[in-house]
Amino acid sequence: MLLNYRTAMITVWSSFPIRSLLLLLFFLINSLCWSQDIRQTDSLKTINRLDSLFVDRDLNNWSIRLFGNIKAQGFKLSNDNVRLSYIPNDLYGIGVGVATSKLILDFTYNLKNRDTENTDRFDLRGGLILEQNLIDFYFQVYRGFNIENSINNTSIFRDDIKSIAGGIDYLYLFNADGYSQTSLNAGLSAKKSKIFSFGLGGFILYNQISADQSIVPDEFIPDFNEQARITHLTNYGIGIMGGVVSIFKLPGNFYIALGAKAGLGLTIKNAEAETVSYSSKNPVVYKLNASALFGYKWNRFYTTLSLVTSTDMSYVGYGNKGAFTLLSGKLALGYRIKGNKKSVSN
Repeated sequence: MLLNYRTAMITVWSSFPIRSLLLLLFFLINSLCWSQDIRQTDSLKTINRLDSLFVDRDLNNWSIRLFGNIKAQGFKLSNDNVRLSYIPNDLYGIGVGVATSKLILDFTYNLKNRDTENTDRFDLRGGLILEQNLIDFYFQVYRGFNIENSINNTSIFRDDIKSIAGGIDYLYLFNADGYSQTSLNAGLSAKKSKIFSFGLGGFILYNQISADQSIVPDEFIPDFNEQARITHLTNYGIGIMGGVVSIFKLPGNFYIALGAKAGLGLTIKNAEAETVSYSSKNPVVYKLNASALFGYKWNRFYTTLSLVTSTDMSYVGYGNKGAFTLLSGKLALGYRIKGNKKSVSN
């Protein structure tokens, strides 16, 4: 019985299909091990790439900073007769941060006025340049707005109005050599005394407004049609964009950086009003962005003043127009941890 079992096993082992399957299994195991090596190599390359993009190991480029800032997200609703502006409270903040040539981490404390009703907010805004690719992004959530009008100087505060704005702007720079907005914000010199570049790209955006009742105050109901008495509005958009960026070194350790972008796109807008729901028949959206940075450095100290504005304009529908506006400004005073470098690479 034992002999027959061994004979059967030898017969099975020597059969071609079984040997083929075992050989195939052997090669699969080796292939998996080899693929694992490739994935590990790719992972190492990715880690090294991220390290080179965001980690600055030169302590001459590191600094600590104090700053004051202003941030606001607002919107407007208008027709041919009247304009309503929705403006948040508590625009100002102070903070402390750490800056390098590749990354700036600022921590902000929002200053709230005890004499006014407060706006709840979440602000996230940033940008990076990857070789010739300039990317700016933002995401903001605000609840509570003052409503000002173009007829008189009165305003009312509505804590039920909530606004969400998010988006990404992208430009491919045709001459990005030496351009680094992060380095300038960190008080470090650019490679060249003058940099100027055109860029082409695109943008995506998302805006939302919601409220417990019409965002149009009761006293202005007669000035707007029923489609403007919005309780919920969503706006998705995509488009093309062009722009310019520039850096100029000025006498006496001063420097300035200027940028401008303009875009044209299409949106999908869905609105709910108190008595009607509709979609806008005009999908066009216009986008305008501008930025400016002015800086001065001496010894191991530096100071920068920066300002960024963005406006998305489109037609809500039925004779009503809308615009989302973003504003960000910062005044910073920094101190470099080590020495004073004349130039820095991106």
